[in-house]
Amino acid sequence: MATDNKQLEGVSPFQAYQSMLSDRDSDFDCYSAYGEVIDNSLQAFATKIDIAFIPRGPDNIEKLIFSDNGVGMNEFTLQRCIRLGWSSRFNDRTGIGRFGVGMTKGAIHECQRIEVYSKEENGEWLYTNFDFDEMGEMEEADGENKYVIPRPIPKDPEEIDTSSVSTLEENIIPKNHGTIVIWSKYDRAPANLQTIITRSIEYIGRTFRYFIWDKDPMNDGKEMQISLDGKKVSRGGPVVISIDGTEVKAIDPLYRITEKTKFPNDPKSEKFDPIKIAVQVTDPDLEAEEGEIIINMTLLPEEWRENQGMGNNQFAKDRYIHNNEGISLVRAGREVAYGWINYWRPQALTPDRFWGGEICFNPELDQAFTVKNIKRGANPTNELREILQEDVNPTIRTFREAIKETWRIPQTQVGEPTGGDGHDTGTQIVKGTPTLPRGSLPKDGDKEREEETAGKISKKPEDVKVWIERFRSQPFTIQDDAWPGSTFMELTHMGGTDLLQYNTRHAFINVLRTIQLEIADGVNEAHNANRLNALIDITMMAYGKAQSMLDLEESMTGKRYKETMIANWGQFLEAYISTWLEEFDKDLK
Repeated sequence: MATDNKQLEGVSPFQAYQSMLSDRDSDFDCYSAYGEVIDNSLQAFATKIDIAFIPRGPDNIEKLIFSDNGVGMNEFTLQRCIRLGWSSRFNDRTGIGRFGVGMTKGAIHECQRIEVYSKEENGEWLYTNFDFDEMGEMEEADGENKYVIPRPIPKDPEEIDTSSVSTLEENIIPKNHGTIVIWSKYDRAPANLQTIITRSIEYIGRTFRYFIWDKDPMNDGKEMQISLDGKKVSRGGPVVISIDGTEVKAIDPLYRITEKTKFPNDPKSEKFDPIKIAVQVTDPDLEAEEGEIIINMTLLPEEWRENQGMGNNQFAKDRYIHNNEGISLVRAGREVAYGWINYWRPQALTPDRFWGGEICFNPELDQAFTVKNIKRGANPTNELREILQEDVNPTIRTFREAIKETWRIPQTQVGEPTGGDGHDTGTQIVKGTPTLPRGSLPKDGDKEREEETAGKISKKPEDVKVWIERFRSQPFTIQDDAWPGSTFMELTHMGGTDLLQYNTRHAFINVLRTIQLEIADGVNEAHNANRLNALIDITMMAYGKAQSMLDLEESMTGKRYKETMIANWGQFLEAYISTWLEEFDKDLK
């Protein structure tokens, strides 16, 4: 095929618009895209960062404004800050930035137009922009990449309209120096506006927690530092990040630092001694031979994990405990990943939300953690993962056992009358089944027996009185208790009323509660149906085995005892279930 020689002359190595169009489908989500803008602000020594969502209608985003009081940019830097692949700190390992692609890739993932205002101290406001539509139209018309980022011009940002954000308490335009980034033509919102704001608060509060605290996790919690002209200097104090005028609170997945969180008076978790590991630096561009990894592990306060269901109540949700599973990877004080590390996900267990773990490292170990250039995700190499597992897994096992042991203890103190403890339906069913033969409820003559039984439950006179009243109000009273050994329950007959006590340390109770909670959470529903069948079968077979061990077969009295016991059990069970279906749960009929 003949080819015009002119076509073989040098050409650009890529179609700029087509290449950036494909970058719109990068590995970002909107939250990590926002994080890239915050990174730039932090590198510019900002201590105040404001984010404003300008709505389009009740649920959509018209534009997004980021504002900071950092040092600002000169004309040269401002024009290039939007340029994909350019960074004033390219390949710098002393801070959170490195590659120069994050902010621009994050922006075009979400929107089609970027505007930037910036001002240095004693300087003037300068402005430039990038418009994805304009770039595409120009390349389509000419067949070549002739689009350029405009040279910055003086422009006052006071004209920016934020009036639609009613929650802003003050003008977010910085006074003396800083930068403003505006994303408009916003066309990639993954959810409605309120959902994005709610999830942004959680993501930013956790990802940038150490900057909110101004604590360096790699330097014994001392103030955060940043690189300036090759030297480490103080950032200037804690950073305040606000969304639509509301300050974002720090979220600690370890629950060991409560300052600047939503709940500063909460108890702190139990912190174990840090695990420190020296790792060889494999990056040939670096002079350092070793880098340090610091692993922090904590066990959440015992009062937050008294029973298995507490990880999903409103108290836990307010503190994000219901989402607290996995390990936080923290690079240069900034979280880059959160959750279970690839190929290191133990069997998912409910206890895992009640402990916290973080692995901290500095950028010289980027290769060992295969950190992505957009700082969304990191995974240790196979060799490093094995080292981490060897050091961390024993502590995880210790935590799980400690949490499960707490669950074996009743939620309330032994002897404390509770009511509403999950047994009310059963006792009301028995009380509402009048056709069964039974003795009368206790009279004054049984007072001594009642007091003796109640006194074994509690030594407090006021509790004893309440227990006696409960005994007299119903034929069965059920209490969760705990004692060592394998006895599943104890039954005390008091002449017309009975006390049934369950041993909450017994394996049956632990398995039953696990199934109940998973069903309530919508987890493993089909599997739990089979589990319930197995639990019932095992319980009945255990009863049959226990009965077979009784030495009653030699006499007619013994045989009658067994036959009568089985017959009465079936009779009472059928009567109770009939009352249940007629009066309490007709949907089961």
